[in-house]
Amino acid sequence: MEKSDKDTSRVDVFLSYEHSLKSVVDRICSELENEGIRCWYAPRDVIGDYATSIVNAIDSASVFVVLLNNESSKSPHVLNEVEMAYKRIIDNQGELTILPFKLDDKDLSKAMEYYVKRMHWIDASLQGIENAVQELKNKIKAIIRPVNEEIKKSCERHSNTYYDSTDKKETERLKKQRILLEKFDKFLYDEVASQTEDMRVLDVGSNNGEFIMNRLGNKSNLTALLGLEYSQGTVDIANESFGNDKIFFEQCDLESDDFEDKLSDICKRRGISDFNVVNISMVLLHIKNPIKMLRTIRKFTKPDAVVIVKDIDDGFNIAYPDKDGMFETAIGLCAQDPLSGYRKSGRQIYGLLRKSGFRKIELLKDGINTVGMDYDDRLALFEIYFSFVKQDFADFARRNPKDKTVVHNAEWLENNYPKMEEEFIEEDFFFNLGFMLFKARR
Repeated sequence: MEKSDKDTSRVDVFLSYEHSLKSVVDRICSELENEGIRCWYAPRDVIGDYATSIVNAIDSASVFVVLLNNESSKSPHVLNEVEMAYKRIIDNQGELTILPFKLDDKDLSKAMEYYVKRMHWIDASLQGIENAVQELKNKIKAIIRPVNEEIKKSCERHSNTYYDSTDKKETERLKKQRILLEKFDKFLYDEVASQTEDMRVLDVGSNNGEFIMNRLGNKSNLTALLGLEYSQGTVDIANESFGNDKIFFEQCDLESDDFEDKLSDICKRRGISDFNVVNISMVLLHIKNPIKMLRTIRKFTKPDAVVIVKDIDDGFNIAYPDKDGMFETAIGLCAQDPLSGYRKSGRQIYGLLRKSGFRKIELLKDGINTVGMDYDDRLALFEIYFSFVKQDFADFARRNPKDKTVVHNAEWLENNYPKMEEEFIEEDFFFNLGFMLFKARR
């Protein structure tokens, strides 16, 4: 299998040096990475084509550090890298800061002086290597902190109305997800249905209604089923497909200030006194304040009501053997996708339910994996997780063609997706998707 380019989407610092300075670059890299600053330098981080990997890393870095002495200033490889970094600044292709790090008092080559003579140097020959490295760390942290804060924000909870009923690819992906997850969770819905008389079901985040109808909508003891969905178009589709005198879907913003009032009005209009089954499937990851929503929902449940909660947690993902780091890269990009939701939501479910007043909380399953899966199920699991990431970044790149990082990530996903799929369906490849299934009572 052809090797892929290493993930450069999270590079903080590119280190340019000549091979005689290997011990110095190792020391600087160690000091920076101990501070949580991600470094890239060859040959350590090169995977795949050498030149392409270097170009991609420079394009993705926030800081370019060039280690300089007389010998390195003459190196064609170092000069090429400095020229690429300089060109990126001149062309205004994203934010990049060049920091020359001078190691002795000897003259630099005329070619290197052309690029760096107007820049502020960190001079180890004057202050010693230890003080110079500390100055370098301080400068880099001041530069990348705002960038890393933005990345951190993208990995926090935020409101996100993801599903679009007009998106045929996403509709097909959700259908495959529903079918595959039937083997994962149907036992619980059957158990709840068999133990609950006169089921009054609240489905939170019902999409087009297919999931809840497959799990509970066809039960003979169903008295009422109310599905809540943000998109009016999707609500119309669900009502047209499944609506009747006891099954109905309503448009509702789960995070609006008047959510409780609106749910109360819906229940009065539909003649529902309360609910004894609540389904919250893949919703919490898209909610900024899930406790507020859960506490509101609790007010509409009977004391013995059962709550089923499923959500994602990428921290429990395992891909092995990830030969070229492709899956690690793709999972990292998923966390940066603003449409993918909060990717560590699963681990918070227990605490969220407790804080919202629910009790008798049970974790029934914490992952779905490829063990025992046939070819079709493996392929479905691959598409369920990775296809939407590729599609989202392709859309971002079309809307933001001047954002080199976004374009690079989109191209990386497009180029490596077929190789990932090929590796995923191999019989000895193991993938575990962090997927948490909880049951609780009020």
